[in-house]
Amino acid sequence: MLTNIIGSMVRFESIQPGLQSRIFSTGNDNFFDFNLIGIIQRGDATVSMEEMHQVTESSIFCIPHKKQAKVLVPAGSQVWLLGYRDELSSLVTGSDLDSAKLETLMRQFTITSSSKQDIDEEFLPLMKLLKAEISTTNKRSRTVICSIIRVLLIGIYRLSNIESIRLTHSPDELVLQQFRQIVEVEYRNRRPVSYYCEELIMTYDRLHAICQRNLKKSPLQLINSRVLIEATSRLKKSAGSIQAIANDLGYSDGSQFSHFFKKETGISPSQFKRNHTEKGVIESDENTPDFSDWP
Repeated sequence: MLTNIIGSMVRFESIQPGLQSRIFSTGNDNFFDFNLIGIIQRGDATVSMEEMHQVTESSIFCIPHKKQAKVLVPAGSQVWLLGYRDELSSLVTGSDLDSAKLETLMRQFTITSSSKQDIDEEFLPLMKLLKAEISTTNKRSRTVICSIIRVLLIGIYRLSNIESIRLTHSPDELVLQQFRQIVEVEYRNRRPVSYYCEELIMTYDRLHAICQRNLKKSPLQLINSRVLIEATSRLKKSAGSIQAIANDLGYSDGSQFSHFFKKETGISPSQFKRNHTEKGVIESDENTPDFSDWP
């Protein structure tokens, strides 16, 4: 089993050449919600799903969460394995123009061929940096760890030929990217969905259909998710009042903001802030909403 890190949110292991083979399972039990990245530094590995996939030396494979697979690392191979729970996807992929690309990368099983030079000079330093950050148990930062994983994914994306996949250039994907960009600018202004439809020059029915078809959420749910990301961040970091945070998010009435927050999370803003203060960042992760579906 991979090393358990940050309350079962990140799992990491450096597999050194040995005399016996090892097998890791994904997509079930404790690994059901984990995205898995594997870097083959030496030797090879086999990923078994519906078919057997050979992953050769200086290659990288990505397995999305909920995808059942077995990873066989034979004797003599040197492999780095990194798994992160899908709840961290919003932090890993971020909210800029690269986020949709990284989401696309981690939606499917991929094998990316690289070179020994790329592995040694670009990817191994990141894995060693991640290992060092994880090892500092008293000072390790979830933000730093997610940032390292993000840089790692960007490097894999650049090496891959994933841009040729239809999903990246589909009309739906382009609409979702445009929608997200407008939401990023306007979510503090509490714009109605009709405003976004006007900006995108499309009907509500079409935008709703695209969001449901690709993300299984309505446009309003996606807008609310972005507001909630900002609200939870402000409640954790800001010493200001609930009313001040509500005002910054477009709520002139603090009670309306409290109603919205409790409807989305099940607890009031004041209770969320109190829980976070009492338990700290790592312990409160389980109560943080999951926004990984937002592209």
